[in-house]
Amino acid sequence: MSKKPHHFLHAWMSLVLVVLSVFSGCSDKQHDAKKNGETKGSSSSKAQEKEWLSIMGGMIGGSFSQFAGGISRIVTQHEPHLKMSIEASAGSIENTRRVNKNPETLGVVFAAESYLGYHGQEIFAEEGPKTNIRMVTLLFIAYDQFSTLANSNVHQLEDIVGKKIACGSSGSGTAQTLERLTKLMGIWGQFTPIYKGGTAGAEALQDGQVAAFQWLVSVPNSAVIQLTTIKSIRMLDLDTPAKKYGFYEKYPFYLPGVMPEGAYEGKVEPVKTILMPTVLIAHKAVREETIYAMLKHIYTPEAHQALMEMSQAAADMTIENGPKAFVIPLHRGAYKFWNEQGVEIPVHAMPVD
Repeated sequence: MSKKPHHFLHAWMSLVLVVLSVFSGCSDKQHDAKKNGETKGSSSSKAQEKEWLSIMGGMIGGSFSQFAGGISRIVTQHEPHLKMSIEASAGSIENTRRVNKNPETLGVVFAAESYLGYHGQEIFAEEGPKTNIRMVTLLFIAYDQFSTLANSNVHQLEDIVGKKIACGSSGSGTAQTLERLTKLMGIWGQFTPIYKGGTAGAEALQDGQVAAFQWLVSVPNSAVIQLTTIKSIRMLDLDTPAKKYGFYEKYPFYLPGVMPEGAYEGKVEPVKTILMPTVLIAHKAVREETIYAMLKHIYTPEAHQALMEMSQAAADMTIENGPKAFVIPLHRGAYKFWNEQGVEIPVHAMPVD
């Protein structure tokens, strides 16, 4: 009689261990299923696999990082298996290099760097072509805003000879734009470039340190807005000399355009100028389905509204404007999307994979 409780306890403990073992096994299987991206009722585990991507932005708080973050938030809301990290960088040149090198990476760049990088020209000449990068979409358009005081004797670009010009930070797309154009005009070296951009450049014009201030950015721009509250300014026509000297033929990543009407509340007369598309590129190894899904999500009315709340520059991000980004071959997922939209795709932008 005294052994029965012992046998009963032994049997009960054995049963508990079996139950725990079963639950442990289920837990392990569930863990493994989650690890492999499998979900109950899924027809394809591959479709649910976790996918990790990085988007190269720019300086923290800048427009590159703003757009990288906005796109990431929209896409991951609709694609829970997709994990996207936003990485800060020095900007367009670095992003072109890193996207080319890393198979799980996208990046925000100027169209200039995508073109020059893909073809291995200018700053990329020594290191060679970045043939792993592919075009995805336009994000926004930067306008070359060449400002001078309203009472200045600078009326056309040739008038900057012998003067000091705030032309943007050293090595920036802004500064390189003025250098490219004035070299074609034959006046590079006949004026003094002052390498200041943004607020510093605007203040230099305001204080009379320079005769003009150039800034290649989206419209409206806070530095120019601040300048217009203190001084009366006007902007120069850069499109006319660009066309005269073959600027667009030599540098096909630029576009001709006109400053938007009312961009600075009527304080600046709209002029013809040079435009620079800002674009999203991806490594060619990023899955076709992923890029296609990204574009489907970010081109909905709801997504466009969310991006507009983040930055007014997102107004440029339309189906009609999309082809302005097509300066290098499209990613095959992007090609599928744009082809479905009925967009005419030029030969040089057709997929090469």
